[in-house]
Amino acid sequence: MGVFRTNLALLAMIVAIGCGVLVSRTAPSHAHELRQHFVLDGNGPKNTVNLNRFLERMITDRSIIIPSDVVNLPDSEFEKVFGTPGPGYTDRTIWYRASFLVEADDSDSKALSYLEVGATYLNDIQMYVLSEESGRTIWEGRVGDRIPNGPDAIAGLKHIAQWPILGPGHYWLVMAVRTNSSHVFEVTLSPESVVIADAGSESYLKGSYLGILLVAFGVYLTFGVLTRDRAINWYAGYILSLFLINLGTSGYAQLIFKDLWPLASDFVTGTGTALALGTSLAMWASIVELDRHNRVLYRVMMCFAGVAMCGFLTSTSDLYIYFAKLFFVPDIFLLIVLLVYFVMIGYREKRLARLSFLLVALGVPTLAVIVHLLMLMGLVPINAFTGNIYSASSTVHLVMVALAMGYRTYALANRRMDAFQNSQRANQLAGEQRTFITMLSHEFRTPLAIIQRSAEILGLHLRDEQEAVHTRLATIRSNAGQLSGLVDAFLTKETLDSATFTTSRQPVAIDLFLSELIARRTREVPEQNVNLINSEFAIVEVDRILLERAIVNLIENARKYAPGSPVWIACNRAANGFVYIRVLDEGPGIPPEDLSNVLNAFYRGRESSVTQGVGLGLHITNQIVEAHEGTLSVSVGERGGTTILLKIPYNHEATIARTNEIYLGVPGKFRPKSRGEDR
Repeated sequence: MGVFRTNLALLAMIVAIGCGVLVSRTAPSHAHELRQHFVLDGNGPKNTVNLNRFLERMITDRSIIIPSDVVNLPDSEFEKVFGTPGPGYTDRTIWYRASFLVEADDSDSKALSYLEVGATYLNDIQMYVLSEESGRTIWEGRVGDRIPNGPDAIAGLKHIAQWPILGPGHYWLVMAVRTNSSHVFEVTLSPESVVIADAGSESYLKGSYLGILLVAFGVYLTFGVLTRDRAINWYAGYILSLFLINLGTSGYAQLIFKDLWPLASDFVTGTGTALALGTSLAMWASIVELDRHNRVLYRVMMCFAGVAMCGFLTSTSDLYIYFAKLFFVPDIFLLIVLLVYFVMIGYREKRLARLSFLLVALGVPTLAVIVHLLMLMGLVPINAFTGNIYSASSTVHLVMVALAMGYRTYALANRRMDAFQNSQRANQLAGEQRTFITMLSHEFRTPLAIIQRSAEILGLHLRDEQEAVHTRLATIRSNAGQLSGLVDAFLTKETLDSATFTTSRQPVAIDLFLSELIARRTREVPEQNVNLINSEFAIVEVDRILLERAIVNLIENARKYAPGSPVWIACNRAANGFVYIRVLDEGPGIPPEDLSNVLNAFYRGRESSVTQGVGLGLHITNQIVEAHEGTLSVSVGERGGTTILLKIPYNHEATIARTNEIYLGVPGKFRPKSRGEDR
């Protein structure tokens, strides 16, 4: 209980942090409230300047003809960028502006500076520097993952543009951004030395991380295929999605593939996002075995995951905007549902130690994903926390789930080894059993033949005895003959090897067969009330001994579970080529929870402890019916009582011919059907 309370507290803490992040969302602040500008030395910045602190943002549908129109708009049209939620997913152009001052500098040499613009998946970024005095455009540049590299373009993981050399004065920086992805916009102005140093370190770190993800994907995909474990396969898919997302957001996709296909970065990033939505849900649903606990919820999640993964088809068009708006919020909801359900399952099954570990492995990344998605949708502020929590938690998630998957793989390998050893032992025992039963069947035949022959001889010597004596001798011969037939059907080598019955079929009039069976049963067990209430004529091709055993099993079941109650048998012929044999009793019926299992071998109902048996009667009956290309079904009445329905094909041609012969006096010929006909 203490561990469960700890887990509840942990879950509450995760939810509280999430709520805190949502509450921390600030209302849009207009630019005139915190009007700021940045100041540059005439020789450029000495250190990196985060321009987001000075940028103002405008989301509008109005037509902007020239950049100076943005400068001339009132402050009330803008909101600050730093520490506020972004525009999210929109197909509108987002305008940014910032005023700055360039001071005089006496140095003769001018150091180079560069604008670094992100995120790398932004499609089209137009940049302008305007003179505040004249409103004239002094410099302009254009970058983006869909903008072809020019001859003077600077190749790198980020979108980089060389900052112009400006004389002293007041200026405006104006930028227009268009994208089908989330508007997460970051701009820095850095001296050349910083850009070169950062490019080397970032390239090494991001490349190493991508390499680790790619190797992990290959390893877990191999394990998943070899072990046929769904959770490991989905985890491999999730690692692949992280690889694609990082390949796109790190800038490698646009650096490597943009010259070959301008849409490559969008495709890689969008495909990774769609896969992450689907595989994360499918992976955790498989880990917690949700299909075993709640099949409806499992199907809902898997359907959502499948449709979400198809979202990659929208990654290179504006349809991706609507995909994100439609699927991100339901994904957040399902992740929270899965997290709560995971706690419930762990507590119910007393797997609290495993629960604690996996709760952190799922809960922390779930929180990070929720925060990240809310940031992308423009519902929480863009800052260092919301911008970096996803990558940091992904690392934690990969490490913890890798440990869990390693343990799972180790356990699967052990179980497979145990299963292989058990299989070998079972095969050995099965072989020994076949040998024993084959020998036993041989030993059965000799005494059965003696019993039959002795009964016949007794009948000859006691021909003058009463009718009751001859009836008993006939019963002995009949049952010994049936037992001999059952031995031949059940205990032959062919039957043991194929797990099916060897049938010896012959045409039988089903109405006469049932009436004789019930008459014989009444003589042998007079205290049981068995009645034939209706029986239509039909010619069926069956093994008499096996079919009689099947029906006697049903009568015996009624006698055991409903002693003293009458049993009714009915047989109807249908135009669909089947006869329907119903065996009804007035017993207590079968509980609903047992109905799906009663045909299984050795299964006995929960309320069967007071009756003798091993649970083979209905199973054998079902096997016999299936050997005749038929089916067996069980139903229970509203007020109790059980109905067993046997559906067996009949020979339509023979039935019609015999019917005409009986009722119309028209002789008819028929041939027995081969076993493969009318199936």
